Amino acid sequence: MPHPNHANDTHRHSGYLEKDDLTQLCFRAYKEDAVMCKMRRILFFISFLLLVFSSFRAVSAQGLSPATITDVVVTTIDGKSVKDTPLMTGATYRVIFTIEVAAGLKEQAVLKTSLIRAPNSDRFWTLKGDYAGIDATSWQPGQSTLSFDAVPGTAQLELEGSVPEEFVTETLSTGEVLHISKEIGLLELSMESGAVVSDFKLEVIDSSIEEYRSILDEKKQLIENMDADPAYASLVDALVASADAQASIGYTDFALETLEAIPDSGWVAPRTSSSYQWIIVGVLAVIAAALAFLLIQARNEAGFIKRQTDSQAKRLQILALKASRIGDSNLTEGIEQVRKELQQSAGGS
Repeated sequence: MPHPNHANDTHRHSGYLEKDDLTQLCFRAYKEDAVMCKMRRILFFISFLLLVFSSFRAVSAQGLSPATITDVVVTTIDGKSVKDTPLMTGATYRVIFTIEVAAGLKEQAVLKTSLIRAPNSDRFWTLKGDYAGIDATSWQPGQSTLSFDAVPGTAQLELEGSVPEEFVTETLSTGEVLHISKEIGLLELSMESGAVVSDFKLEVIDSSIEEYRSILDEKKQLIENMDADPAYASLVDALVASADAQASIGYTDFALETLEAIPDSGWVAPRTSSSYQWIIVGVLAVIAAALAFLLIQARNEAGFIKRQTDSQAKRLQILALKASRIGDSNLTEGIEQVRKELQQSAGGS
């Protein structure tokens, strides 16, 4: 007969085994969780790499164009290179360029220009060499739009055309003419489906804008090198800002007159600071803030242009008053003359 204590010992021993088994199970589960966690991290890292690789391939594929315009060289009609300079209205230009067409395209390509046909010319386009996509016996080089088969290969062409005379001008109902620079599409290459795959644009100006920019550069250089009273220099800066605002909405004639009101010599010499200096600096700050707000609005609206010119006229009146306090009568008269003409343009008196 078993001893009672032996039964109790066996029961306790079984209890210890159960605890050990539980500990082992917990440890085993912990190890399995750790392995699974590590596996999940590896899988996540691999998935991330695949995602990045796929995105890179998608971006690369989007960056590849089925056809593109390359090696563009723009010259004047007499062969002078046009580089980093705007085109002029009414002038004629030659554009030499290359079209590279990739394999696999199953539709036509369309090449066009916003230039007009040059005087005494019967064509826009000239094909240099051979290209299988253009049939030299049936194409129409006298049209501004040229359609051709997108055959894999390279086509070298030359464009000759003129910038429209009135490309950067706009005549108001009052008869006034605005001059605002803008870009012209020299070349645009698209697919027959309508997708633009490559284009080339340049800025266009006219003689009025060119003259304004030249005078503006001269006045800015003058300001940098002139030794004058800080208050007087602030007044001149305000005039330059006012002229720039006038030119930005097309009033280059008034902008030129504003700049010409700034004398090339005889500036008020430096002297001790006084209260009027801070007044003029304040006027400059007001002008800058007002222009920043106004130029955000719709620049092409007639109402905006009227408000802008009227606003500029009033500010020039303030500047004229400050100039008179400094004691420069020539500058005062110049500003006042511009103010009157600008206010008349705005419909005031």
